[in-house]
Amino acid sequence: MKIIILGAGYVGTELATYLANSGHAVTLVDKPSAELDRIAMRIDLRVVQGNPSSPVVLRNAGAENTELLVAATADDEVNITACSIGAFLFHIPRRIARIRSSDYLQEADEIFGDHGIPIDHVICPEHIATDDIARLIDLPGASAVSVFFDGMLTVISAKCQLKGKLIGHTYSEFESYENKASLLSVFRNGKYLDGFRGEFIAPDDEVFFCCQTERALSQLSALKPLHGGGREIAIAGGTHVADALAVRLSERFRVKLIEPSTDRALRISDRLYGSEVEIYNADPTSLEFMNEEQLQRSDIFIAASPSDESNIMASMLMHRLHNVRTMAIIRGEGYNRLAENTASEIDTVVTPNEATVSALLSNIRQEGVENMRLFRKGQSEAVELVIEGSHFSSRGIGRKPAELSLPSGTNMGLVLRNERVIRPDDNFKFQEGDHALFFLNDQKQVRKLIRYFRPRAFWIPKW
Repeated sequence: MKIIILGAGYVGTELATYLANSGHAVTLVDKPSAELDRIAMRIDLRVVQGNPSSPVVLRNAGAENTELLVAATADDEVNITACSIGAFLFHIPRRIARIRSSDYLQEADEIFGDHGIPIDHVICPEHIATDDIARLIDLPGASAVSVFFDGMLTVISAKCQLKGKLIGHTYSEFESYENKASLLSVFRNGKYLDGFRGEFIAPDDEVFFCCQTERALSQLSALKPLHGGGREIAIAGGTHVADALAVRLSERFRVKLIEPSTDRALRISDRLYGSEVEIYNADPTSLEFMNEEQLQRSDIFIAASPSDESNIMASMLMHRLHNVRTMAIIRGEGYNRLAENTASEIDTVVTPNEATVSALLSNIRQEGVENMRLFRKGQSEAVELVIEGSHFSSRGIGRKPAELSLPSGTNMGLVLRNERVIRPDDNFKFQEGDHALFFLNDQKQVRKLIRYFRPRAFWIPKW
């Protein structure tokens, strides 16, 4: 597929890298910069420098022969303009835009689509991050969470801890625990644990598993002790994510939103008038403020400021001084590594860029891919594949998983069949229309996986 990606920030670059590695012809467009030159040297793709919304620049990027346009710059208006030009001038069939402003998002159904501005899919990083954090709050102790099968299945990453119900037992016992989960992968000391089902569950193992969503909390308790979710949440704000999160969580919790900027605190107060959110104009790292407002009584502290450094510092202070469960939003790669080094003091590190890239990739809809999510800084990937074809045209249909030659480091989880989530047993054989969850330790293998399940050329799909 010929794809143009606008914007060479983290999201645009990661998306371009993934798609180029998957065999697509990718062109990355952004204003001239030294970083863009470095990207051109590092990744097998074409780079065009210039204004991403300029018709001349888009024409130079090959818009006349492009099948997909992804507008992922940090400027909503640039993304909207580029998609409009791509549709009206170059007739690009599919257009996806990254939109952040609530002014557009509140009216998205009326503004975007066939009847309005020609954008097929709108991706909002703030909404994606809010969804991620809300799921992590509901699953205390999970490092990462993603849903598949239209919400019926949850994939969870967690670090094992002492006092987990099955610590010291084998991983095969974890799968038989309530017989509801399927192990996807285990990493020990940062390395994949080959033959993990016969190994004993040990503290600090990083475990990926999937289960029916309503069973997630019970399965998680087998790996680590769970603590109550609590009722009070404090959020260090200053970003759209913090604002959206405060409003959403206030429906279930008592929420304190701490905004260091006086002007912004006043604007938020006006915008959130009538909500249950308590807004404070203060420095979230101030010890005096922490004591005055008794933040130590909070059950969860979420550091969602625009500064990675401030988020790490505030989380560490809350943990050290008050032993509060902490979550920190970290965007930069360097600070991500720093946060990992202080993992004992930051309970959960949230990386919104990874989730945004995953959402974009899911909307691009590669062959047979219904949904996907990147994990471990983009190194690993969970994929929901739709099994298509017939007994004659498909390598999978009518065969057992053990009979398939899947790419190295690929493990299969649960399957959705006729609206029921099932755990494959020794007699299980793939049927047309099955949705199967696969986990790849190396996401670069996803291209081989998709090709393996692709029906042979003579297959005619059912309409």
